[in-house]
Amino acid sequence: MVNGTFFTKLKSKKALELPAEIINGLSLEEGDKIEVHIKKIKTRRMDIKISRNPLSKILDL
Repeated sequence: MVNGTFFTKLKSKKALELPAEIINGLSLEEGDKIEVHIKKIKTRRMDIKISRNPLSKILDL
């Protein structure tokens, strides 16, 4: 399992824009299912973090 964390702004009232680094880092393709957790924050920092879970190979059945 690969996780990516990033901060973004709403593109419109119904759209979020994913950074290219996240799309490439997670190898996302059109039609892929993703899980989204949204939390409103008060910061100007715009960071990107991609991490791989080393246990995913053990847990993947």
